[in-house]
Amino acid sequence: MKKLLLLLLAAAAATSVAAQPDTLTVNKDYYPQKRNVEELVPVTRKNIVMLGNSLTERGVWSEYFQTERVLNRGIGGDCISGMIHRIGPIVEGQPRAIFIMGGANDLVFSKISGEKLLEQYERLLGVIARESPRTKVYIQSLLPLNEAMNEKFFKGKNARIAAFNALLRDMAARRGLTYIDIWSDMQRDGILPAEYTFDGIHLKADGYRIWIEKIRPYIK
Repeated sequence: MKKLLLLLLAAAAATSVAAQPDTLTVNKDYYPQKRNVEELVPVTRKNIVMLGNSLTERGVWSEYFQTERVLNRGIGGDCISGMIHRIGPIVEGQPRAIFIMGGANDLVFSKISGEKLLEQYERLLGVIARESPRTKVYIQSLLPLNEAMNEKFFKGKNARIAAFNALLRDMAARRGLTYIDIWSDMQRDGILPAEYTFDGIHLKADGYRIWIEKIRPYIK
């Protein structure tokens, strides 16, 4: 009896862990709180959804595109598996478009290979295609880093990001999706210029201005 009880407890613990969003966010309270607040506004067929991490979250997309009913679904620290965990309420609303910017946290703060990360990305796309087949999906390239601003975490990571962007481009072509190359307009000599960033990764207004102009034709 005691042995059976221990097995049941172990199974319950494993289920609990598996049910948690696999996010890399540092503040474990912030992720569920932010998601809870975002979901106060349900997604509808009229909406465009910006899905991503802190880079997306810090953009004021509904103000950049005031006539387009854009919803911000960025959460700081999120990774691709976290986005898979929370895509349900988004696709339930059958939005007209989803712009995805994801994978930077995975590549910078974990050792996952580009190929393994692409598998997760494809699972995310699979959910969207299955649950909301009329939603137009846009794959946005990841952005460069300024490695000199945070060598401890960023050194050598631009190479990982550039390699993953190549995988994203090929995947988008294979799936018949639109790939938006923001990297090329944002980088200078392969890095994010200091005038575009506060800390080597998060963007100043001039960085967002480039991003906005790159996606404007697709938003409209």
